[in-house]
Amino acid sequence: MPDRSLADRPTVTTAGLGEVEGKERVLGIVGGTGPESTIDYYRTLVATWRSRRPDGTYPRVIINSVEAGAVFRALGAGDFDAVGRVLGPAITALESAGCQRAFLASNASHLAFDRIDPPPTIPLIHIVDAARDHAAKAGHHRLGLIGTRFVMESDLYSSRLGPVGIEVVVPTRDEREVVHGIYFGELVEGIIRDESRDALTRVVATMRDRDRIDGIVLGGTELALILKDPTCAGIPVLNTAQIQVDAAVDWLLAPT
Repeated sequence: MPDRSLADRPTVTTAGLGEVEGKERVLGIVGGTGPESTIDYYRTLVATWRSRRPDGTYPRVIINSVEAGAVFRALGAGDFDAVGRVLGPAITALESAGCQRAFLASNASHLAFDRIDPPPTIPLIHIVDAARDHAAKAGHHRLGLIGTRFVMESDLYSSRLGPVGIEVVVPTRDEREVVHGIYFGELVEGIIRDESRDALTRVVATMRDRDRIDGIVLGGTELALILKDPTCAGIPVLNTAQIQVDAAVDWLLAPT
């Protein structure tokens, strides 16, 4: 059979793939920090959408996964300007692809929220602001916080929850080392161990009894991979990844 002429062959084009049709809303996600939770974020986003709009449709979302190693090294060095220089171009790419709103799929990345370079031109859904609103609505007054050492030893949460009357309590230094070690030694690598879940639960139980906390904030998105239940040691869990996704779906489904 003779070859078809070029004129007869179908044309493949990528024109418009990143454009927004009409008023359709497109969400951008800066992922990769870390990769395991980024995967879970997408699953959570789709599941949340389905639960609230069970009509066979799916959300428009674009994920830009940054190189996590550079971000983790900069966080470890306390160089938040360097983190901001990674996040800025990632958000710019999402803007160029047609996203009208975005979020950083990580708690620790928010330490550089005010240093994103270049500054974003679209609104970002701040994970701590979403958690603050959720906690206030639920009536919390004294919350424990676990996550990476970067987050636990910062004022990321206390500076935003304190003004609305919610106190934030962090673990002791030894407890922080346990949590941080599990986080980077296992969870970031996709390793889930029952022994580590038990260790994290013991930290939360100790804080419950010692510090009289009325809930525990998962201030690291990988923690939701191992602490999946709505409670831990008998107190409510604030899964910040789910809370941030809820805020994103609120926007996606809001009337235009």
